[in-house]
Amino acid sequence: MKIILKYTALLLLILSGTLSLNASENRSERIFVATDRDAYIAGENIWLSLYCFGNGGKLSSFSSVAYVEIQSSEGTGIYAKLALRGGRGGGRIELPPSLPTGNYELSAYTKQMLNEEKLSLFRKTISVYNTLTTARVSGNVELLEQMPALPAVSEPPSSGLNPGMIDVKIYAGHNVIPAKSRIPVSLSNLGETPLTMHISVLREDDIPAPAKKSLEGFTSDLKKQGVLPQSLFKIVPDFEGEVIEVAVSSSKNEVLTDKVMWFSAAGGVSDIYTTLIDSTGTARFYTNSFFGKREVVLDVPEADSLSQLNFAIKDPFLKIRPDSLPKLKIYRGLNERLRARSVEMQLWRRFFADSLYEKKRVMYDPLLPETHTEYLLDNYTRFPVMKEVISEYVPELRFRKVEGRTMLQMILSDRLSNVSISKDNTLVLLDGIPVFDHSKIFNYDPLRVKSLKVYEREFYIGYLSFSGIASFSTYKGDYPGLTFPGNVRIMDYKGLEHPSRFTGSEVRGGSGIPDTRSLIYWEPVFDLAAGENSEIFLQTPSYSGTFTLKIEGISAKGEAFTVYKEFTVK
Repeated sequence: MKIILKYTALLLLILSGTLSLNASENRSERIFVATDRDAYIAGENIWLSLYCFGNGGKLSSFSSVAYVEIQSSEGTGIYAKLALRGGRGGGRIELPPSLPTGNYELSAYTKQMLNEEKLSLFRKTISVYNTLTTARVSGNVELLEQMPALPAVSEPPSSGLNPGMIDVKIYAGHNVIPAKSRIPVSLSNLGETPLTMHISVLREDDIPAPAKKSLEGFTSDLKKQGVLPQSLFKIVPDFEGEVIEVAVSSSKNEVLTDKVMWFSAAGGVSDIYTTLIDSTGTARFYTNSFFGKREVVLDVPEADSLSQLNFAIKDPFLKIRPDSLPKLKIYRGLNERLRARSVEMQLWRRFFADSLYEKKRVMYDPLLPETHTEYLLDNYTRFPVMKEVISEYVPELRFRKVEGRTMLQMILSDRLSNVSISKDNTLVLLDGIPVFDHSKIFNYDPLRVKSLKVYEREFYIGYLSFSGIASFSTYKGDYPGLTFPGNVRIMDYKGLEHPSRFTGSEVRGGSGIPDTRSLIYWEPVFDLAAGENSEIFLQTPSYSGTFTLKIEGISAKGEAFTVYKEFTVK
């Protein structure tokens, strides 16, 4: 590897100049979170759609990560990070089946919002009913003999605010739709500006829930506020992706300042980052964001190999308990409604948890190009040692001894057929983890390797440059048999929730399991260009009932709209 130092001073000057320039601009933000409903059974999913606004009530493209917390008054908490792109994002949060009955506060924010002097989070109340245990949030649940008076609805639904912006037709205008059918819904943007929206199709079951918060009401209040308070630069915002901070120290009090630290997430291909440790012992990684629960590998290759390094990843969540929450009032007449939703939840978890929702495509890979050479080793005669695999099948690579060390070298050629050979700076990855001691790959069992991808060009990762990347992938992506030096740490880390949509499309065909879904469709981010027509499909359940299609969204000009349509399934 080569450390790029000669450009560092210039880069810092450019960055400092950029920050000084941007400091005069107000990048303040506000978040709105739409959920599929406001009352849940413990064990269900909360489906979310996020809108991040800047000044003027238009979507902000500044932050790329939103932080969502669900907390009770006694401190029970669920935390999630969701990706934002162009001010929009979505995902799902699974409520544990053990979550106590009670009201909870859902809050959301970006790191940029924390740069204001006065914290202004998005907050809403949701109700959770646990049908499997008697656990309750202490002091937050009140038992009644009969149904209480319903709370006033602060924002009554409309049949379609700004109806001239979008036209929606369900099943060619039919009001009665067959059960267990795949039904088209057509959507048309009637305006001259792009629209972005979220779509839900739900059967309401009259389980008491807090008063709804609408996107229309939120944007209206936002416009009334006028110019948002000025943001400072106290906290580094998640501009391109999640900024991860790691505190590192040495058991021998070794000075680690300006040493290069690596952060890589196992199971991926290019979730690898480097940075310099600062004088406070903090390493700050500017990632492109990665998704799901991953094992991350932390390494400081230049540190004393006999020193014990201690790593602590900073928790990015505020974890502020709600000051006060209204009591959840439960009465006896809820039994049958809660039982029906409980059956639905248990069927979901038992049979459909991994099949009824679809993961949306995430951001592009900023490091590795699509042009590369891939070797699927099962397509070749299997050799018992890696040296023979490389020498026989991979002309771009070779093993050589360099100053007594085994090195995997990249053979590079340019457009003029000039050939050059990397000496000691080919980056070798195994299941996304950097392997600096190439003898470990030399001695690695090739029968564990499924594929090898070779990238032939110069790569720059933070302060380092590499002449090519050789990426080995095992069958399960869990780097079996790979050993690490003593000061390397492997830690569990939860990345961003994967953007997902709920379609229920896998239900059709009939499996003998009753389709009891009350939520039959959820699309967190749906975009329509000016004048565009599009179509979605609903898979209706196996029972009769009245359903509501609800669309909330906003135009590129910052105009909010809502569409409600009811239909019957028989």
